[in-house]
Amino acid sequence: FEALLDNTKGEREISAFLGDHPHVLYWTLCRGAGHSRFVFREFPFGSSYVADFAVVNSYSGVWEVFFVELEPVDSKLFTKAGVPTNRVAGAIKQIDDWRMYLEGNKAGVRADLVRWAKNKDLLGYSDGKDPCNYSNNRLSDPTTVLIDRYWMFAGRRNLTPSDDLARKATFSPGRHIEIATYDRMLDLVRMRYKNKESWTKGNS
Repeated sequence: FEALLDNTKGEREISAFLGDHPHVLYWTLCRGAGHSRFVFREFPFGSSYVADFAVVNSYSGVWEVFFVELEPVDSKLFTKAGVPTNRVAGAIKQIDDWRMYLEGNKAGVRADLVRWAKNKDLLGYSDGKDPCNYSNNRLSDPTTVLIDRYWMFAGRRNLTPSDDLARKATFSPGRHIEIATYDRMLDLVRMRYKNKESWTKGNS
């Protein structure tokens, strides 16, 4: 993963890697394992939008879904004036569109999440049944709490000025979007996957 980050500029290669190793993204976003967990690549919001990844996690009667936007590895986050670059601003607008779509189409998005959990999960834990956690809360139940979260990954830590790293950490466009460099994932890989056995499904 480190070699990939060091030798690519775009995001397609990263998306392909995460599609093959979905636990990297799951554990980056979900530090505490959930009762039920799924990762989807290129999850659609109807026919209008597509998230690069969606990560679904459940614990203590709550379902949460992380919608992820991947930007190029060589992306700069902020201009010299301290505002988001055009690329990042465009990604923020796109995530806003996802959120607005979800607000107006909650039942449809929930139904798609259930369908994908049954048929298109990348983690390998799905049994093809209606997703349900240990508290007997079904994802398909419209009364079950479903919290939506939004993440953007862009750039590298060592190529981002320290002022911009600090700005990123406190940046809040009022849209509940978390922005992180790809080194957030790399830190996870270094910490969690120190031996080959950790990559196996049973030890992930």
